This record gives sequence, structure tokens and C-alpha cells, in this order.
Amino acid sequence: MALCDEKGRIGGRIHWVDLLLGVAVLVLVIRTVVQAWPRVDQEAMATVRFEVAVNRLDPDLAAGIAVGQWVKDGKSGEFMGKIIKKTTVSGTVRRSRTLGEFAPQGLATAEDLLLVLERTGKVVDREGIFFGRETIRAGQERMFHTLYVEFTGRINRIAVVR
Repeated sequence: MALCDEKGRIGGRIHWVDLLLGVAVLVLVIRTVVQAWPRVDQEAMATVRFEVAVNRLDPDLAAGIAVGQWVKDGKSGEFMGKIIKKTTVSGTVRRSRTLGEFAPQGLATAEDLLLVLERTGKVVDREGIFFGRETIRAGQERMFHTLYVEFTGRINRIAVVR
């Protein structure tokens, strides 16, 4: 018995062109499923430190930001981290004033701050760093707030502490 009969059917049942087309369709379906299947990226929980630069903040508002306070994202409400270091760029020491006291020299200046925040986040290969559902990236400008102060800051650098 030959592989193909006189009509070109393999084993007398299916034509060789139909078999070739069936194999091609099967390969195409398998390739599509493999490409559409979600990738399994490595996820790891790690401590993430990042810098937030705050420009031209009123000195009284800058005094309301302290080490140990938690910072939230203004839009999503997600906790972004705890302040572990606060640096004032101006370096000038101002005298404290009481509530309601007018001090023109204090009101005329603005301070630049550099805050270092720390939090545990999910680090996903090829996708980024996640705090809950919020992705953080260097260069983002966000509205942040603590318990007492709301401010706009830019994320400068991010470091994953292993």
C-alpha cells in the first residue's frame, strides 16, 4: 500500500494539501496562544528608597515636614513612604515665629527641600516598582501630602535596597 492513493489522499482519507493546511493552522494557533499568554516575571518585595525634590516651598510649610512622617500620593491616596531624611538646600536658620506674628523676612523667602522616603514595594522585572497599584518612576512630578502639609515634588532618584 502506498502512502498516497491515485487521488492524492494520505491513507485514503485526507488530501495532502488539507493536511498541510491543518498543520499550518495548528502552528499558528499555538504561536498565538504562546504570545498572548501573560509572562511570568519575577516579583520581589524589597525596600525602596527614593528622593523627592520640593522646589520653592514656603518656609512655614517646610517646617511642617519632619523626619518620621508618612507621605501619601495626592491623587491616589497611596502611601509613598516614610521620610527618613530631610535636607534644606537654603541652609539659612530662621527664627521661629508664633502663630499670627508677621515676619516679612520669613514670608519673602522660599526653601528648596530634598526628602528621602523609604517603603517596601514590589519590584517586577520589565515593569517597574509598585507601591500597591501605583507605579513610581524617576522624573515624575506628583502632588504629595503629609498629615499637615500638601506640596508638589519630583522624584529624582530611586534605589532598591536588597
